[in-house]
Amino acid sequence: MKILVPTDFSPCASNALDAACKLGQKLGAEIHLYNSADLPEEWEDLPVEEKVKDSVNRALALQTKAKLLAEVEKIDKYNLQSQLHYTGGKFLKNIEEVIQENKFDLIVMGSKGAKGKQEWFIGSNAQKVIRNIHLNTLIVKNPIENVNFSKVVFASNLSSNDKVSLHRFLEFIKPFGVKEVHILAVDTFGFFSQPTILMLEALKDFKLLVKDFECHTHFISDYSIDSGIWNFTRSNDISLIGISHTTRSPIKRFFQGSNVEILINHSQVPVLCIDN
Repeated sequence: MKILVPTDFSPCASNALDAACKLGQKLGAEIHLYNSADLPEEWEDLPVEEKVKDSVNRALALQTKAKLLAEVEKIDKYNLQSQLHYTGGKFLKNIEEVIQENKFDLIVMGSKGAKGKQEWFIGSNAQKVIRNIHLNTLIVKNPIENVNFSKVVFASNLSSNDKVSLHRFLEFIKPFGVKEVHILAVDTFGFFSQPTILMLEALKDFKLLVKDFECHTHFISDYSIDSGIWNFTRSNDISLIGISHTTRSPIKRFFQGSNVEILINHSQVPVLCIDN
């Protein structure tokens, strides 16, 4: 198994690397560390003479490599195998190329979130990854003391596609000492909400899919999907949120938002975004 950890050496990225290493121990995974430095895209291919002349970028490249090696030392403490991926140029373009060249099973990524206009127009790097890359991604903000996720929630609109995502979520949590799985649907009083009786019947169908864990279902009301999930998470001492990610068009994202992107910006609990 291969886990990709993008890093910008921030505290959030450090939390993500620590979480990835703890996951790696449970899953027997190899940790791949990735950094996209603020360097010319062709920097590594330049002749040595040109690199020497460009003292500013040369210093940045050396500093970045030194930081990456320091991060590798952290991985070594967990007795895990690791690989480094280092590029210059645009983050999203380069991480897509790294992912195409390597068959990763999971991305673990730190996020400090995005607020206000940035949340809608630009977004954090975590949002960009969720929006553009089709791979299961765990978003981490705070340090994770251990990865024995005692109580987890799978938030769903109860569609047929989400049954596939639920199966993938259940497969992911098997190694992690989970005691309770909660399946959550949130009603936002919209004009096109499904009747309560249909939602409750759908929750029964979803519960039947959970065979190896104690399972509870919930249908709650709140003013938004992400608010409902976050309020439920805080009230029930949830340690991991699972949610299916269906990409929205840019126009729909602007007017309605993406429930997943909003959730990862606001949640203080790790969020596993399941590609669908």
